[in-house]
Amino acid sequence: EVKCECLLFESRGILCCHSLIVLSDERVDKANPRYVLERWSKNVRRNYTNISSSYDEPVLDERTQRYNGALSRCFEACQVGSKSEGRTAIVHRGLDRIFSELQEYDEEEKENAKEKRKTTISHEDCTLNDINDLQSPQHVRSK
Repeated sequence: EVKCECLLFESRGILCCHSLIVLSDERVDKANPRYVLERWSKNVRRNYTNISSSYDEPVLDERTQRYNGALSRCFEACQVGSKSEGRTAIVHRGLDRIFSELQEYDEEEKENAKEKRKTTISHEDCTLNDINDLQSPQHVRSK
């Protein structure tokens, strides 16, 4: 448990230098996961990237176009569905069905990706140059 009087973690979500020094002195290698906020994770969902603005309209990528189309359809359904309790229930059932279909689709994609990752190359089929080509990092141009 890490607590400090400066309350930097409580106010900004960052461990203060005081806490880090104490953890270092106590030789703590791993911090409690609650001190690593979700916004610092590389897997965080950044929904703001799908929002379009006026200056990038002509160069919208395909994903943003799909997002905008789905968003407008959902907005229309919500407007019509909010007129009564019965309509709202229909919208909720429809969304539940959509979410379950999307989960099934995600599972199918994961299974297909696993099958594609399986390789059938044996050590007799490839040469040392083939292995080096597979393992070499991308060339990055320096300044």
